[in-house]
Amino acid sequence: MTDTPQRHDYPHLQPILTRWQDSDLNGHIAGATVYSYFDTTIQAFLQQQGGLDPQEGEVLGFVVSSAADFFALPAFPDTLEVGLRVARLAGSSVEYQLALFRVGEAQPCAAGKVVQVFVERASGRPVPLPAELQAALLSLQG
Repeated sequence: MTDTPQRHDYPHLQPILTRWQDSDLNGHIAGATVYSYFDTTIQAFLQQQGGLDPQEGEVLGFVVSSAADFFALPAFPDTLEVGLRVARLAGSSVEYQLALFRVGEAQPCAAGKVVQVFVERASGRPVPLPAELQAALLSLQG
C-alpha cells in the first residue's frame, strides 16, 4: 500500500475489543491477530448487511489473497476499530481495503487488503454475487 489511509476513507467501522491473549511476547497485538480482526470485520459485515449465511447459504466466500502493512503497535487494553471499504467489485470477486485504528485516531496502526471469491456451495465454482450481497458491498465503495 502506498498511501497511508485515514479514518474518513472508510464507510464502515467495526469495533474490536482487544484481549490479553491477542498480545505477542513483546506485549503488542500480534500480526496474525490483526488479520483475524480484518476477517472478523468482513464476515460480520457480510452476515449482518449482505445476508450471507456461511453455515447453510448457497454461496460461500473464500479468501484468495491478503496483505498488510504495519505502522504502529497497538496493545491490550487498546480499544480498536477496523475500517472497511470495497476497492473493486467484479463478477464473483471483491477486493476489500481495511485499516486498524485506535479509537479516536485518524492514522491507522495497520492497513491491508483482502481479495475474496464467492463460490456456489454445491459445485465450488465461482458465481455472481447475490443481489442483496452485491448491494451491501456497493455501499462500501468510495
